Amino acid sequence: MPYECTADLPVSVELNGDIDEQFHVTIDLAEGMDETTPLPDEATDGLMIAGDASETFHNFHFAKPGNYVYVVKQETGNTAYMSYDDTVYTVTIRVTNADNGGLQSEIWATTDDDPDTKVQELRFLNTYAPPAPATPKPDDHPEIEQAIKDGTWGSTPTPKPANGLVPQTSDTLPLTALVVVLIVAAVAIVTLVVLRKRNAKQNEQK
Repeated sequence: MPYECTADLPVSVELNGDIDEQFHVTIDLAEGMDETTPLPDEATDGLMIAGDASETFHNFHFAKPGNYVYVVKQETGNTAYMSYDDTVYTVTIRVTNADNGGLQSEIWATTDDDPDTKVQELRFLNTYAPPAPATPKPDDHPEIEQAIKDGTWGSTPTPKPANGLVPQTSDTLPLTALVVVLIVAAVAIVTLVVLRKRNAKQNEQK
C-alpha cells in the first residue's frame, strides 16, 4: 500500500440576482506553512465559478501525516451593483495513518468571522442588485407628443373660427365695398325720385 493520499476541495458560489459573471476563487498557503506544502492543480490560476455553480481544487498530494493549512477566498470584482462575499476560509487538511498502512485525510474549515466553528462546506454568496428602472412620468403635454408623431410639430396651426361665425373665404365681398355699393344705390334712388317729382310739376304747369 503506497504511503500517500490525495484530497479534493470543492467550492460553490451562490448568486442572488440575474447576471452572467464568473467569480474568481483563489487558494494559498496559510501563514506559517512551509513552501513545500502540497498545493492543488488549480493553485496558480484559481477557480472561475459561475453563479449557482461549484468547482473543485483537485489533487492535493500528501506523503506524510500532518496538518496542512490553506486560505481560500473570493477575489472582489468590479461589476457595478455587485456585492461580493468577502468571507475568508482557513482550510485544514489533516493527514493521518490509515488502518491499511497508507494515509488518509480529513478536511474542515473555519472563517475569520468565527474561527472556533468548523464548517464542512466552502460557499460564497454574491448579490447583484441594480436599481429598479425609473417609472415613467405621465406626459404633461400629450398633444405635443402626438404632433411629433404626426409630423406637424413646429408648423403654423390653422386658425379655427369662433363659435357661430362663418369663416371668410376668398370669394366673399369685402364689407367696406358692400357699404359703398349700398350708399351709391341709395343716392341713385333718391336722385331718381327727386327728378321724377320735378318733371311731374313742370308738366302740370304747362
